[in-house]
Amino acid sequence: MALASSVLWLIAACAGGGEEPPRYRNVLFISMDTTRADHLGLYGNAEVKTPAIDALGAEGVVFDACMSAAATTLASHTSLLTGTYPLRHGVTRNGFQVSPENELLQEVLRDAGFYCAAVLGSAALTHKSGLDQGFDHYDDDFDLAAEAGGRDQDQRSAADVTERLLSHVDEVLQRRKSDQSVPDRMFLVAHYFDPHAPYAPGAEMAQRYGVEPMVGDFDDIEQAVQSQQARILRGPAAEGLTAAQANMPLGQQSVIQKGLNEPLVRRAAGVPTKMGRTLARLYAGEVTRTDDAIGTLLAGLAARGVLKDTLVVLTADHGETFWEHGNFWNHGLWVSQTDVHVPLILRFPDGRGAGRRVDTSVSGVDVMPTILEALGLVEARAGDVEPAHGRSLMPAIEGLALGDRATFSEATQPGPILEVAPDGATLPWGNARKPQAVRLGDWKLIDAGYLGLQQLFHLGRDPGERTDLLAPGASPLSEEARGALADLQLALSRWRASASPKTSAFDPSQIDTLRGLGYTEGQRK
Repeated sequence: MALASSVLWLIAACAGGGEEPPRYRNVLFISMDTTRADHLGLYGNAEVKTPAIDALGAEGVVFDACMSAAATTLASHTSLLTGTYPLRHGVTRNGFQVSPENELLQEVLRDAGFYCAAVLGSAALTHKSGLDQGFDHYDDDFDLAAEAGGRDQDQRSAADVTERLLSHVDEVLQRRKSDQSVPDRMFLVAHYFDPHAPYAPGAEMAQRYGVEPMVGDFDDIEQAVQSQQARILRGPAAEGLTAAQANMPLGQQSVIQKGLNEPLVRRAAGVPTKMGRTLARLYAGEVTRTDDAIGTLLAGLAARGVLKDTLVVLTADHGETFWEHGNFWNHGLWVSQTDVHVPLILRFPDGRGAGRRVDTSVSGVDVMPTILEALGLVEARAGDVEPAHGRSLMPAIEGLALGDRATFSEATQPGPILEVAPDGATLPWGNARKPQAVRLGDWKLIDAGYLGLQQLFHLGRDPGERTDLLAPGASPLSEEARGALADLQLALSRWRASASPKTSAFDPSQIDTLRGLGYTEGQRK
């Protein structure tokens, strides 16, 4: 049955009584920007220290195979809060605007009697994006200004996000004492931006990870990008390339503006440079610093008596490729696991499902329907939902088999150059020509329309996506692989056919704040 809109979910629940389960009085939604699942302790990384998140996972349900809906901040967050993919909600990339035709999670919860508040870490989610619709309080007052030249975004530190959210909770709790109109249930959103480039965790954290105090700024990242690209496009490694391929300009902005080429995709060896290793350690420091802030937030809510009644959901909008694949030090150009494999943890205040691990592939679009069912705001649904919508994960939380279902992700770069058809015609949705991924079980297909290539991986045997079974010169596909490829291609075709995007347009007033990281490439010309 298609979950056409959250309005219908509420109607269905109210028709059946819609009683509020008091044990889940509040919801805390923690969003970590640019956070790879494989850089958290509970996902098997022994080097990156994330004790607060690890403890949260031990008390909750951990999903081991969650795929981000899109490899950029605004499009992914819109999917998280609508339960739909970009080909339905319409947001192509950062700088676009969320159509008011979308109904977001906070709007559903506000109508159900929740006070909704968000504290944001990055201007990618500014109120100009329209993501603020339905919030009673939307704090995007950033205290760290963009670099001169627009090479960074207005943002704030993880510690400040925590401090501002706890301070606002205090205000709400105080107001409740004298104003009975203030709802006694809260939906709280904390968005942490620190793991995003530039990687500047501070001297103490850098030293903890064996790096001399330094800032992993955009010049350092550019050096790492160009060094990796040169290994493929210059010198002996460039044998067999066309002149255009071998002579393409090096640097991150070149591929952000015009896209990757086949040699960058197929010939990336996955070997880091010295600068790359340093940047990875600084990134780890940023993740640990964010974990510290999350720990402080959880402890602060516990001290205020709020956490004991709160369902906690922690996830990330997307990951970050380092040296592993040809989209070096980027998260918008491709859809490898480094880009789209993200954490997902649900911790219930009554210990429901505590300690359970779920290895079925799920998606960020599943978060909204899961929260609504957990709160009793939607009846349990049997059968499949259409491919453009998420499904509730509550059966898995109860220990039941979830059943394999195709999950999808899409790249958002390059921007304007690919957002119209070659003949100038309108596309089914903004990212239709950009790389897309579909996963079903352990099999994953990447389809990059603008490059005319596909990649096939078996993630169970090849979690790092080093062996593309469709690469030129690869061995003939096994019967299993041929069947999987046909299933994946069919699922991707059906998903694309479900495109019906709501109206969204790029907001040129955001260019100055978003320029430089590839978070915007400007308007269509």
